Amino acid sequence: MITRPVADIIEQLELDGDTIVTVDRLASVMDEVGATGSPRMLAYELQRDGWLGTLRSRGAWEFLPGSRAGSYSSGDRFLEFRAQHALRTGWPGVLAMESSASLLGLAQRIPDREVIALPDDAAFPKAMNGQWRCVRIEIPNEGVTVINDLPTWDREGLLVGIGIRPSGYKDTPGLGQWLSDPPFDVDTDKVLRLLASGSAAARQRTAYLLQASGNREAAQKIVDANPPTETAWIGPRSQGGRYDPVTRVSDTRLHPYLSVGGGS
Repeated sequence: MITRPVADIIEQLELDGDTIVTVDRLASVMDEVGATGSPRMLAYELQRDGWLGTLRSRGAWEFLPGSRAGSYSSGDRFLEFRAQHALRTGWPGVLAMESSASLLGLAQRIPDREVIALPDDAAFPKAMNGQWRCVRIEIPNEGVTVINDLPTWDREGLLVGIGIRPSGYKDTPGLGQWLSDPPFDVDTDKVLRLLASGSAAARQRTAYLLQASGNREAAQKIVDANPPTETAWIGPRSQGGRYDPVTRVSDTRLHPYLSVGGGS
């Protein structure tokens, strides 16, 4: 039987639409409804009674509202990612690569493993091992947006992230598919700002991706801003593939999956 204080806490969590619940969140709600006791003990009781679902992230749980008519998970594939943000204020993880492409409505399939981007000095959470992978790329905040309460690279951030590290996007056929739906419209000035601290190769590869999508105007603007002097590569440095003289990119990986674009 649910006691009145616990019922009030559950009601507040439902009213607030909580997806992830932490000990600190429970303490806050207890204070809000005037309940006393240990938030950790409350978490145990709520989990025992089927109101909280287990996560791999220690100290966080999925809230299972009564509207589901049972202790059923929402199936949200980003629960562990949400939990990390709930547990660690200011955690810098953002969705990246295939995960971003999926959220942005570009990719047609869900990745085998979700992807986050973290700076070099941020540890990859143990709770995400195996089911997630990490790329060490820092995209400026201007290239990050929020979709469904999830921080993720936006269109420009995704394009630049792939330009920085093409190997970080594992679904090469999928990349070629959505990139070949021309043109890939972007704010070119924003792309240039995101690339400001990047390497010359990153700028060349980003321009190449735009050219391959049919957005030659944007590609040329990037090339004109920073004329390439050496060859940049997408894929292994081997013979064959496609060489694009405008961006001076040699593509031995992506080109078989592109239906449009320049180069010889």
